Amino acid sequence: MTNTIKVNKLKFSYGKKQVLREVNFEVQSGKVVGLIGENGAGKTTLLKILLGLLKTNSNVSILGHRPGTSQSVSSMFQGDLKLPSVNVLEILSEVAAQYPNPRKPQAVLEELNLADLARQRLNGLSGGQLRRITFAMTLVGNADLIFLDEPTVGMDVNARQDFWDNVSKLKNAGKTILITSHYLEEIQQTADQILILKDGKIEFDGTLNELQRRYLTTKISFETKLSKTIFAELKHVQSLKQMGEKIVINSTNGDATLQTLVPYLKELQHLNITDASLESIFQTITQKGENNA
Repeated sequence: MTNTIKVNKLKFSYGKKQVLREVNFEVQSGKVVGLIGENGAGKTTLLKILLGLLKTNSNVSILGHRPGTSQSVSSMFQGDLKLPSVNVLEILSEVAAQYPNPRKPQAVLEELNLADLARQRLNGLSGGQLRRITFAMTLVGNADLIFLDEPTVGMDVNARQDFWDNVSKLKNAGKTILITSHYLEEIQQTADQILILKDGKIEFDGTLNELQRRYLTTKISFETKLSKTIFAELKHVQSLKQMGEKIVINSTNGDATLQTLVPYLKELQHLNITDASLESIFQTITQKGENNA
């Protein structure tokens, strides 16, 4: 596979305030990448550099070109256009005209089940409808690299599901997609590669499975009348909480802890085992810095 994005030793400052410090990562074509980080971590600055909106002397390559020079990049920003005298089909046609190999606007609307909005003016749409039209504007260029910044904000549950179904179709079509979102569950379910940006640096770059192995935490919960002291002494128990008869164990090695639970299985009810979620690991990473401050 070829690299769609290459970033090497990227630094960026606003005056004396350094925002990005030695950022390094690569994205292969056809991948869905989730870029996450706390507010102020540098995500927006990084996106602007990748799109060519901020200039830097660092080594950054987008589809083999300098940022901002490739004609096969599209982006979906957080803000939605509300032009009062422009309808949906007109704005999509205008966007399509900016690309060398665009898709037909009407076909995109039909694919997204938005054909009935074609003649609606942008300023007459609801927030959720406008967000979906912004996504349509991103698709109409038929770009190879797509940036999606907080794409599902304002969408209802059904619209979000439709959105992620379409992201899967884009991936299957060979598109490369970089997504920033605070909805970490959506990133967890979708991303092939996860980038965690913290304090201007890439704290993690890899798959969810690799992240879970690095932060070896498995949650094991059950109900029992046995004393919690029995379970506190099991192998690799990191923490233990008891709420009535319910016990919740966080283990740094779920398999090993489960093996030591075997003698007690007859005394356990409602046994549940879950690997650490992206959200819980992200909280661990960000709180680590706060606790060391």
